[in-house]
Amino acid sequence: MSNERQSEKRMRILAAAREMFLRQGLRATTMEAIAKSAGMAKPTLYAEYSDKDAVFLAVLEQLVADKLTRFETELDRPGPLLERIGEALAAEFEVIASALAGSPHVEELFSAHRQGASLFAASERIVRDRLSNELAKAGVADAERLARLVLDASFGVAQKSIAAETLAADLKLVVARLLGPDLG
Repeated sequence: MSNERQSEKRMRILAAAREMFLRQGLRATTMEAIAKSAGMAKPTLYAEYSDKDAVFLAVLEQLVADKLTRFETELDRPGPLLERIGEALAAEFEVIASALAGSPHVEELFSAHRQGASLFAASERIVRDRLSNELAKAGVADAERLARLVLDASFGVAQKSIAAETLAADLKLVVARLLGPDLG
């Protein structure tokens, strides 16, 4: 099978699984339901993923990759650093908010992400290191600590209001208030 067909098959599986996890929750979703939703036989699904946990982990890997891409894209845009950081964090958390939008199973999926905790921890380190480097280049004293505080505050805001329409504006306000005195 060509790499392109293999990739297309995996994308169909992950899209179907993501939809099923959001609609039914992790526990209620079966490999059979994922296969049916992806339009393939169960053995075909098992040839790609050994079990539901492997599928869920692949969905999380895709989510983490998407959020890092959005973060990097916004941070790399031209413009004042303060604005770029606010936009980057808003974009990163928007990926998660969009992925979970409307699901009655958000709590279950967040608690289940423990199996993918190392993925999220690694992406958080990448974001923290990138922010720290940008702040240090801008001459901010104690850039590592400030980057950590901004990310911790942003995470707290996002955790409390991931579905709120004001999430992006709230995150930008956190960044402006915490970093404004050093970058303003």
